[in-house]
Amino acid sequence: MAHSVWHRSLLLATALFAASHSLPAYAAGDLRIGLQTDIASFDPTRLNTSTAVTNGLLFDTLITLDANRKPSPALAESWAFSDEGRVLTLHLRKGVVFHDGRPLTSKDVKFSFDYAATPKVGANILPFTKLVEKFETPDDQTVVLHVKASENVILDLLDLLFVIDSEHPDDVHTSGNGTGPFKLESYEPGQNAVFVRNDNYWGPAPSLDSIEVTILPDSQAAVAQLRAGTVDFLPTITTDNLAQLSKLSFKTGIASKDSYVYDIGIQVQKPPFDKPEVREAVSLAIDRSRIAKELGGESSVVKCLPWPSRDDKTESELCPYDPAKARELIEKAGAKGAEVEILGGGESDPSLATLSQIMQASLADVGLTAKITDLSNSAFVSEFRKGNFQLTSHKYGRASRSPEALLLSAVVFWSDGNVMGLKNPQYGSDIQNVITATKPDDATLQAWKGVEKALLSDRWVLPLATLPTYWASSPKLDGVRFTLDGSPLFGAAKLQ
Repeated sequence: MAHSVWHRSLLLATALFAASHSLPAYAAGDLRIGLQTDIASFDPTRLNTSTAVTNGLLFDTLITLDANRKPSPALAESWAFSDEGRVLTLHLRKGVVFHDGRPLTSKDVKFSFDYAATPKVGANILPFTKLVEKFETPDDQTVVLHVKASENVILDLLDLLFVIDSEHPDDVHTSGNGTGPFKLESYEPGQNAVFVRNDNYWGPAPSLDSIEVTILPDSQAAVAQLRAGTVDFLPTITTDNLAQLSKLSFKTGIASKDSYVYDIGIQVQKPPFDKPEVREAVSLAIDRSRIAKELGGESSVVKCLPWPSRDDKTESELCPYDPAKARELIEKAGAKGAEVEILGGGESDPSLATLSQIMQASLADVGLTAKITDLSNSAFVSEFRKGNFQLTSHKYGRASRSPEALLLSAVVFWSDGNVMGLKNPQYGSDIQNVITATKPDDATLQAWKGVEKALLSDRWVLPLATLPTYWASSPKLDGVRFTLDGSPLFGAAKLQ
């Protein structure tokens, strides 16, 4: 621990020294971004911390959804549902060209869809693509989708599908040849990437001349460089950094108030969690309000269900905090003193390490002895996807999306291949109903209530509290907008 503190202090001091002694000369139109994750690929289907920044620079989607889920035209200038919501026709915007000058056509949209629908690509929207039964391109400017899903899900798909170059698909990882407001000029893996204004952009001309994304893995060093003026924008900061920077002259804000949600995953096939009363005890033992305050910050809210209850019950009614009852349930199940393991990705995410520690103390209070195993993110994902755990400290994304989209994209809620060992055919049937219902009716409402009942009774995943995405910037930066998921958009950004 002492070495870690010394190492962070050295990084912080080095960053401040470099910033104060060798401040590079930038023009007013040059934006500098500090990114804490390396850019491994520019493939927009791989939604992660780096592509969350680069996607909006290089690529466009068919439509955009605002915070109220109101759709606006992007590459699709207009669209309309027909045949009771089963057929969607989109008309592409004319005059759109890729960075290399080639015109965009419906062929590129179809290719992008097929690419995202290929399992080996590992696209984050793969489950969405399975809801399109047929894809037609009657001419270069028209796309027709035959769908088997609610309008909510299809709008999420159109907002998430980045259109890529169909003629050079193998170059998507390194070239980023899209239709976006900026194009890639240079890329040094592990170091930085430089983007310049796309003068042929179909939308309003960007104000910025260039954007340099520099890799700054250490969060404290990144904040130090923002304070010193060597970077202008940090797309993600911790709640501690938020409090620190808010007291100074820097701009701070929330990119998405509920882009992530902390949760506990429970492997229901592994003792003692194969007993429903033990899983209920875990839920009762966790103080969700504490987690919201300590991990999510002042803007975090408690979660029990992933969305507001259809029965209009409050979070405290649905998931009360009651350690005394939890102890009774542990005793009743004969599980007092049982040794259990909490698996987490705390090596990569300190907040998950903190969550594991809170879980450990809470479980000890009700009679379970928990040890913590913290892994890197990649190692955690490998074990998690194989179901090699008893408990996990975890967070799921897409929480700002429609409930249907969340059920499709967040692996913790999947009915098929559920990593927590859940076997509930009715839950699977109810999910299928709510996702594919184009015209919601009483049966759909009952299916939604069935989904909620399963989440509250089977308790294989316990939502805890939202984790807003916080950002910080130089006071000179204006006009940064954000997607529904909290990714920054710089088309209208400018430095004063």
